[in-house]
Amino acid sequence: MSNFFLLHEAVQFKQYEQFKDGFKDLISIEKENNDVFLRHDSFWNLSHIEELYLNYSSQEESVICKFIEQFDSSDSYFNNSADFDEYFQDYDNGFLGVDFSETEIQQNRQVKNNNDYLNFNETFLWNVNFRNFWIKKERLYPNLIMCGEVQNQIAQIGNSGYFNQIIERLKEFNLAISNWTSGNFSYRDINRKYALRISPESDKTMDKYGNERICQLPNGGTDFFELHIKTGDLRFHFLPDNQTQKVYVGYIGPHLSTISN
Repeated sequence: MSNFFLLHEAVQFKQYEQFKDGFKDLISIEKENNDVFLRHDSFWNLSHIEELYLNYSSQEESVICKFIEQFDSSDSYFNNSADFDEYFQDYDNGFLGVDFSETEIQQNRQVKNNNDYLNFNETFLWNVNFRNFWIKKERLYPNLIMCGEVQNQIAQIGNSGYFNQIIERLKEFNLAISNWTSGNFSYRDINRKYALRISPESDKTMDKYGNERICQLPNGGTDFFELHIKTGDLRFHFLPDNQTQKVYVGYIGPHLSTISN
């Protein structure tokens, strides 16, 4: 999830037409559901707001008004990235506006239209840590469905050397699953094409320790997550869905018990 704050300094113009034309680009933004657009209530005191609402019957003005009214209200006003990031730690934070030439907002934080918005989310997508991993997981790995206790397991791993290994290995796995478009899941095919070490458990291990590989599914049920990826001391246990060509990831953590240990 990203936050975008409407910066007053970047939407103030002497001429009303400049103000309105600038907002035409802003309203073109196709906001993703998890993102948040913010404004401070002092926005209503800016010049041209009264004129904007006096022309509410016009289609252009009406669309702009409705766009602004959908913003969430912020108790604080932010005019720099440091304060914004301090308030919303572990989130990606950008600024909405029309003309940033008189501001000190970094170029990659300026969002003036839909292209800027898409570029912002692409640029900051992989700015990920163990705190915002769960917020970003769908964007990072659209073909992997995190379930079970993965959220808590990532939090326990925290800012350790393992975290970057997890991010990169899941990235490779998500790419592999994105190319699974037909037929049943084959871990052997993936092992041949990608730098992944996927294997099932032995029958003896499943007989004795299979209960350690039972994970919760998003629908509330449970299943055995036998297949796993080996990464050093870590294991990623997962369950492929042959109907959707998606994969449920139910465990990320230390090596589980096997018959050999």
